[in-house]
Amino acid sequence: MLLLEHEGKAVLRDHGIAVPRGVVVATAEEVPAALAGLSPPFMVKAQVAAGGRGKAGGVVRAADAAEAARHVAALLGNTLKDLPVREVLIEEQAAIRTERYLAVLLDGGEAACLVGRAGGVDVESHFGGDQESFRRIAIDPAYGLGPYQVRAALDELGIDPRLWPAFSDVATRLARLLPAADATLAEINPLAELADGTLLALDARVAVDDGAFFRQPRFAAIERARTGESDLFAQMKALEIQYVPVGGSIGLVSSGAGVGVTVMDWVERLGSRLSAFVDLDYAIMSGKTEPALHLVLDVLGRDPEVRAIIVNFTTCGLRLDHLAEALLKVLGDRTDTGAKPLYFHLQGNRAPAAHALLRQAGFEVCEAIGDAVRAAVRDAAKVTA
Repeated sequence: MLLLEHEGKAVLRDHGIAVPRGVVVATAEEVPAALAGLSPPFMVKAQVAAGGRGKAGGVVRAADAAEAARHVAALLGNTLKDLPVREVLIEEQAAIRTERYLAVLLDGGEAACLVGRAGGVDVESHFGGDQESFRRIAIDPAYGLGPYQVRAALDELGIDPRLWPAFSDVATRLARLLPAADATLAEINPLAELADGTLLALDARVAVDDGAFFRQPRFAAIERARTGESDLFAQMKALEIQYVPVGGSIGLVSSGAGVGVTVMDWVERLGSRLSAFVDLDYAIMSGKTEPALHLVLDVLGRDPEVRAIIVNFTTCGLRLDHLAEALLKVLGDRTDTGAKPLYFHLQGNRAPAAHALLRQAGFEVCEAIGDAVRAAVRDAAKVTA
């Protein structure tokens, strides 16, 4: 489950990581009183569990409380990235000198720390286009992340040594947060360097393991509140779709968490990013293949940031010709999805029959997953160029 920004920042704050002062409001009428103790200018941020909020108009600047209230009124009750805006975070705007990137995550069963010289909007373009702009640090499962490892990475990135102690402190705190919160990802982007050399987490993306809610009552309560609402997350939950928005430009329809993470890493290595981490395993096993495909393709088709879609299934137990029939039925109902480049990679049980069905319908079938990944990344780059 991906926490909302203000929920993720609360977790960071609990672990001693500095975040901007701010308040969460649910109505425009609350704004004047809520901002009484804060200093303008402000940043007004729609609280939805999705990336790319800034480009979608969900993050705006306000010179004073009155303008903040107008922005709040415009955001609340509307949708952003197909998600309803029910809360808005208003924060004091920071005087930023430089934007950095910092994240810890589980990668192929191992914990890693990513340090980026540059952060902010479209950070994946830095990672993909300039391999010298970031460093990946392996986190020892017994000893954790060592400050010396962070300092070495910062040295290689050419970051001012005066920043090393503060950066190392934030990185090691973030690394301790990962197991403590049963998180699979804790990302700060941007991590702002202020004029006085201090660091401030301007945004937070924290994804927690749904299977660990029995020992994380705080997150279990958030999940219960979300699934009680008639929104996208409730629909995903009902169809047993594992769905974590990331905010990139490439859609993925897949089965299996391992292959999903592999495709995610591959796409980022080539300089792009998935729109969301999606796993349809449980949906398919519970007999909900067609409605699950319909919902995921609907979300990807209506997202203006998604420019290409990969459909990847490698399986022995599932009949791929049946899956192809379900895909064709769903795609036949969706003209917006069909307008976006689609790359199919299906290998396993009755794959030749599935390939024949898809090719007969005019779709491209890739013999290797790498071909699909590279083609989708090229398409996304063409549109953004």
